[in-house]
Formats: sequence, C-alpha cells, structure tokens
Amino acid sequence: MKCPFCGTNNPAGETFCANCGGYLDTPASSTQTVVSQPGASYPTATTTQAAGGGTGGGVHGASSTLTPNAKLQNGRYIVEKVLGQGGMGAAVLARDSRVSNKRVVIKELISDENDPTQRQEDVRNFEREVETLANLDHPLIPTVTDSFQEGSRYYMVQEYAPGENLEDYMERVNKPMPEQEALTYIAQVLDILEYLSEQKPPIVHRDIKPANIIISSRDKRARLVDFGIARADEARNAKRKQTSALGTPGYAPPEQYQGNADARSDLYALAATLHHLVTNRDPRNYPPFNYPPVRTLNKQLSPELERILEKALTLDINKRYQNARQMKQEIEALLQQRFHAAIDTSSYILNTSGPISTPSVASKPAANSAGSAYAGGYSASGAPARSQPGQPANNPYGGGPYGPGPNQGQRPRNRGGYQQQQMGTFAPQQQQKKNDNNYILWSFLLLIVVLIIIGALIFVLPNLGHPVTPPGGGAQPISHTGQTSAKGNQPSADPISVTTIKGESIGLSDGKSIFDTSRKNASYKNQAVQAMAQGNTSQANTFWNDALGQDSSDAEAHIYQENMRILSSGQPYITFVVGTVLTGPNAGIGYDNLQGAYVAQHEWNQQNTLGNVKVRLIIANTGSDSGNAATVAHQIVQAAAKDPTIVGVMGWSLSSHAENASNILTAAHIPMVSATASSDSLTGLSSYFFRVAPSNKSEATVAAAYAKSKLQAQQAAIFLDDGDSYSQSLGNDFKGAFSGQTRIITYHRNDPASIIAGVQQLQTDPGLIYFAGYSNDVATLLGELPKHPALAKTQILGGDALYELAGYPSSVKGELHRMHFTAFAYPDEWDILKQGNKKPAFFKDYSDDYSSSNPSGVYGFRRPSNNVILSYDAMTALLTGSKQALNGGTTLKSTALQQALASVKNLQGVSGQITFGPDGDPINKAIVVLYFDDMGRIHMEENLGTGQFLAQ
Repeated sequence: MKCPFCGTNNPAGETFCANCGGYLDTPASSTQTVVSQPGASYPTATTTQAAGGGTGGGVHGASSTLTPNAKLQNGRYIVEKVLGQGGMGAAVLARDSRVSNKRVVIKELISDENDPTQRQEDVRNFEREVETLANLDHPLIPTVTDSFQEGSRYYMVQEYAPGENLEDYMERVNKPMPEQEALTYIAQVLDILEYLSEQKPPIVHRDIKPANIIISSRDKRARLVDFGIARADEARNAKRKQTSALGTPGYAPPEQYQGNADARSDLYALAATLHHLVTNRDPRNYPPFNYPPVRTLNKQLSPELERILEKALTLDINKRYQNARQMKQEIEALLQQRFHAAIDTSSYILNTSGPISTPSVASKPAANSAGSAYAGGYSASGAPARSQPGQPANNPYGGGPYGPGPNQGQRPRNRGGYQQQQMGTFAPQQQQKKNDNNYILWSFLLLIVVLIIIGALIFVLPNLGHPVTPPGGGAQPISHTGQTSAKGNQPSADPISVTTIKGESIGLSDGKSIFDTSRKNASYKNQAVQAMAQGNTSQANTFWNDALGQDSSDAEAHIYQENMRILSSGQPYITFVVGTVLTGPNAGIGYDNLQGAYVAQHEWNQQNTLGNVKVRLIIANTGSDSGNAATVAHQIVQAAAKDPTIVGVMGWSLSSHAENASNILTAAHIPMVSATASSDSLTGLSSYFFRVAPSNKSEATVAAAYAKSKLQAQQAAIFLDDGDSYSQSLGNDFKGAFSGQTRIITYHRNDPASIIAGVQQLQTDPGLIYFAGYSNDVATLLGELPKHPALAKTQILGGDALYELAGYPSSVKGELHRMHFTAFAYPDEWDILKQGNKKPAFFKDYSDDYSSSNPSGVYGFRRPSNNVILSYDAMTALLTGSKQALNGGTTLKSTALQQALASVKNLQGVSGQITFGPDGDPINKAIVVLYFDDMGRIHMEENLGTGQFLAQ
C-alpha cells in the first residue's frame, strides 16, 4: 500500500508506513483534516486550508456561511474578511460592535459527519481546543474571549494578532532567515513551550511548524497558534483521531505517529522548524526524519547552531533535549556569545534589576501590504510589514515587550476577562457584576496611590539636589541598594540591587547584600548586611569584624568593611565595580578576583597613593550564565548615571562574560580591565576594553613550542568545545601553531558524557591531548584515561583555565602527573627567575590581609593563586590610570580614565610588565608553563623565556 504522506510502497496489510510512520488505512485520494500533504501549495485568502492549520489536505464538502458583512451573535460580531477556510471550518477577521469595533478572530467548526458519534467527536475536539486556550495565560498565546453556538455550528472568538506566519514569510522571501532573527523567534516559542509544560496536566501542542508561528506586526514577537490537536491523548486509539493527532509530516517526530507524543516531541518539531528557517529547505518536500547538517546547506551558520539542531532532531527521544528550558538556555547562550544579544523571553517570570536589552536583527523590514495572517494557522493574502524582532512595544503588563511591570515575577492572569462554564456558554452577567466590584476596588486603590505620590512629592521636591550623607561623616553620595524582598518579586528601582535568577543572586552590591554565602562566617555577614540596611554602621562594623575573625580570607567582607571606613572618613573617593562570578561552578574564580581587588584597594587607601582620594569597590555577580553579564552591565551603566564616582570596572575573568558586558559598558564610555579573559574575540573589541592577560593565540603559541621541544610530541588530539568562545579559539590557535599532525575532537562544556565519548574515539595513543577547556572538564578526562590501556602514557597539555586548584577531585590525583598547562602568573615565579629581592609588596600584603585565621602556607591565606595575582594587576592598572587622570585633583571622569589606560606602559605587575597595545591586549606579556609532579604538586618550567617579565 502506498503511503499517502511520503509515497513509500508498503506491504499489504501494514497499518503504519515503514518509512514515515503515517497511518495507512486511508486511500491516497482521501482527505486529511489536520495532516499537511508534502509539497502542498501555500494558502492565501482564497486557498482551501485544513482546519487544523495544515496546508492542503482537501475538504469534506461542507462550506462556511461566514462571508464579509455576515453577522453573528445577534449582530455583535460583523465579519470583515475570510482569513482561511478548510474542511472543518473557517477563520474570519471580525469586528466586535460591543467593544469599540475591536478586531477579533472567529474560528468556526463545521461538522458534516453523518455518523452522530463521529459528529459529537468533532464537537468534543473543538470544545477541547476552546477549553485548552481559555485556560492558558501567556502573552504569546492569543487569548480566547468568547465561545458560542449558533444552530449546528460552533464558534470560538480570540484576540486578533495581526502579523505574518513564518510559512508565508519563507515563501515570500525564498531565502534563509538570518540566524540571529530565527533564534530570537525560536527562543520566544520555547518560552511558550516551557509554560505549557508547567500546566497540570502538561500540554503538548503536537503541530508546531512555521504556519503555526505568527510574528506579530504589533510587537514583533512570535505567537504560537492553533491548538486544535493539543492534549489529544484520550482519543489516540481511535483510528481517525490517531490520524488527526499526527501533526505535519516533515515536522512531526516518529513517536507522534504512534500516538506517544510528549513535550520532547514539540521540541523536535520546533527544531525542524528552525532547520527550515535557516536553510530554506522545506522538510515536507523530502523524506521524513531527514535533516542534513545545516552548515552543509548554509555555510554562514554557526557550529553551535548545528550542534543544537543535531541534538534536538535525533530520532531517539531520550537523547534529545528533555525539556524546553534546556534547549532555550543553549539558544540564549548562543545568542549572547555569538551575537551579543540578550533575550528577555523570561523577563515576565524572573525579576530583573534593570532592563534586558533585546537583540537587533540586520534584516530589512518587508514592505507593508494589505491583509494579515491569523494567529491560528489560517493564512491571509499579502503580509504586513515585518520589522526587527525584539523591539519594544506598548505592553499592558508594564515594562518592556512583556517585561517586568507592576506585578514583577508573576504571569499575567485572566487576560480574557471571562469565566468559562461550558462549551458555548459564558456568564456575562456574573462577570459584569464582578467587574463592577473590581472597578470600585481599583478606584479606591488608585485614590490611595495618588495620595501617596502627592505626599512623596511634597517630601522629595524640597530635598532635590541634596545628596544623602551616610551616617558618621560627610563623604560623597553613596547609592543605597535596593535589595529584593524575601519573596524576590519586588526589585528596587535602585540599580545597585540584587535579584534571584534561576536560584542565583545576580546584581550589584555595595554592602547591603552578600553573594558569598557558603562560608562558615555567613551568619555574621548576614547580620552585618541587616545592620547596614538599617544605617547602624557601628553594629555592622562589629559583625564584619566577627565574620573576618572566623574567616580572614573572605575578601567580600574585607571590601565592605573598607568601604565603610571610606564613607565615614568624609574624604572624596572614586568607585570601581568588580565584575565576577560568585555563584555556580566557577565561584572559586570570583573569590580570587575579590582577593586581588581588595589587596590593591587596601594598599592604595592605606598609602594614600591617590592623595586625598580613596578607592571604593562595588561587587557585581553574574553567576553561571554569561547572559547575566549584559543585565548586570546595564545596572552598572544606570548606577554610574546616578553616582558619578563610578568610573570603571575590573572584570570579568571569563571571556564570554567579559564580551557581553564590554559591549554595553563601551556604549556608556565606561572602561573595563579584565584579569584573565583571553579569548581571541576580545582583541580589539573596544577602545574601552583592556586586559592584563595575553590572548589565547599568545599562550597557544607558547604551548605548541613546548609540546615540540619539551614533550617531543609529533601529533596531538585537540579537545575543544566549538560552542564556547574560549575553548574554540584556544583549540584552533593551538592547531594553527603546532607543526605536527592534529585531530579535532569536539566535546560540550560541563557534559562528561561528551568528553568520555571523545576519549573513546582514540583507539591508539596520540602522544598528546591538547585540552582547550576548563579544569572541571579535564578532570573528567583524567578520570576516563585509566580505563584505556592504549592511553596509559598520553600526556595532557592545556591553557590557563586548567590552573584552577579547586577543579581537581582527589579521585584523579593519581593522573595529575600527565598535566601541563600555560598560565599567566605563578606565585613562585619571582624566586624561580631569581628576582626574589625585587618581589613587590603584594606578597606580604596578601599574607597580612588573609592569614590571621589560618597561618599555614596554603593557597588563599598566605599563597595567592594566579587569578588573585592577575586580579590585583588588573586593579592596579585601573588605579595607575586613575592617578594619571586625576593629576592631583579629586574628581575623575570615565573618559579621562580610558585615555590614561590607553597610555599605560611598562607598569610592573606581579605577573610581569604591563603595556597596553592599541587593541587592548598586553604587549609581549610573560607566559609560564606549569606541570604537576607525581605527588600532585605544581611546578614551573624554567628558562622558557617567553615574554617580558620585568619592566624596562
């Protein structure tokens, strides 16, 4: 029997197609009410379209009575035009005469079934769609506003979302959609799918495809429409229902043809849609479940996107993304890292302390034309103007396009304004009475708000222009934090504030909130924060002392206490933000960053190096998600606008965070100096970005020479994550610099299975593995190597990110002897280079600051790590530039600091001499090579002579 969907000839008696899984118990000439036919023509206002939103498929023979100027509900609804018509109904654009002729879309059900049982099934299906949509409450799902029955026909009224569906768009432009634009729309749909998965029971759409995604001409957001076959599980054993729940061939996954769809099936269909958008390859015109790698069809696409699609389109449902949040996070990370765009699809769920920027897309808007596409899969002739996605629009919930508003952190509720009782009936009288009561209540609340505002103005206006003076002295103004409430859903307007995003405290703190809560002194720190919030500086100082008595290595407590001294002194000060990561798996880097920054702050304040001007620090945490860097950078810009003492940033150590933050800080003319961010993409990024660490290219060149001369390597297997900017550039740099044979093995950061799979590809000893990545991932590699006897002697070489002491568990200690890595600093470097008599005061000051509660010689108390050293050097560079720009004065502009930083030359740092080049990179900076001995101790290779260590 020939499959009506894909054309495959199947043996007689088969129920499902062996190729596509389609239901075969229907002659090819019959019609399908939901499933689209491969290669079907694209519908217009006069083209017949299936009621489920699919294209083609034919009709049953019944026709709609809805024509222009037709009236429904005793003249309430007046039809303007037919948007689409199919075998089980039509969709029309109409005016609601009771609500100022507001435009709505009306969907009609026509059942021509002679079988009463099947006819009732059609009604139940339509009823279920109404019920599903009426109970959904998401800004990107059109709301049901009414439902009724006239004669034998049923009608559903929805809000009108003017725009163009993606199927029509692709047909109109006939070329791939730009990657950033496509990813932006897909991220918005994933937010919808995440919401659907949270319903009880979870809702599976089952027919995601370009025709069912509308880009609204009102706010340029993607709407998901046509829930006609959503939640069809209860009837999936009925043959006709089994067919109607198949979705659309080309987009539907294989398990859906057996009636086993779940949320992961929608992710597959959405990935198929994304594949179509970025390649202009319509999957309905090809055998099902066949998606070539996207970069073979469009070379401009990123490897990260290809990897995402490969995972999402796998036939094994257990190997796909297991929920919408996972897929959305990877897409947002790709947008942030490659396109420097922050997506705000979740901003109506999560608190934000400042606006989240929306990406701009370089594509030109389409010309405006008549007609629109209904948010329900019915396509109209023509297409309205399409402009860039993500642009702000008026929003009834407040904030941005659907960003934070008066009800921060909550999803908007009851947008339709109706209480549904049963199919075809509503309770307008009860609702009107409820609305009358609500009107009185809201009027009363509005009066109270107005009185409060008037009272506030009476208090505030006489005091405008008078800075707030902290208790205990006449220091310059300080911006007070707006710490979020315990519930986390009322962020302050003050940009110096902290909010919770995905379980992490993200934002800025000047001492009224803490980030490092994992230490044993956390109780004292919390009490200090409470005292500071109450303005009791004396009590706060006592608690900070108690906290440091328990753990003297806690630089966060040191910084806040130092700030209190400055504010109480009455002396002028300048403020720097320390941007870092203090939560998540890389929090250890953040602790090091704060230690280095505090030593520099304490030194310069204690020695009055800036004369009468003191140094104050604000701490910024972006957590584990690099996308938060853009959000926090916006906060810094806003804080600097309020507080002119904020003149620069020391941070971030991770390349992706640094890149995301720098773009925003540059636009506000705020300079930034990074300690360890080394990705090649940062070279020449901005005239306001500087770094004291060399680029990946520089350290990869040193590593390649070391591999040849010291390790005698003739070939190397290079492990890299092509979705991470640091790993990708470092691995490719090594490949370019290494003269022997190389082999690239890709893995995914924080994915042990991908690393283990990479090791299994090595059937013979490659001699050397160059691991372009991070310590926690190379630890997985070290744990896997003993399982492969052929790799017993394989050496491992890597970059500076492997110098993370907390990244190696005791279980791999026996394998550390394989490890070698380049680094930008080492605490014994001065002595090894026989320059011990010239060692800077930093080493003594570091020990004095942190060793009182632990006098041993371990890292973090007496012995600084490389991250501490480089953070100190980055802070010192900022302060050196500040001294030059201040020139004996007491006020400093960020633009003057930028000019001074650009001229920094021959600054002797702890990690070597620092001279900033025109591209922001350090010129000829010293690089060291480190290795582990058999006891797991680190040593430095001598006599390598790489870079200039001592300033001339």
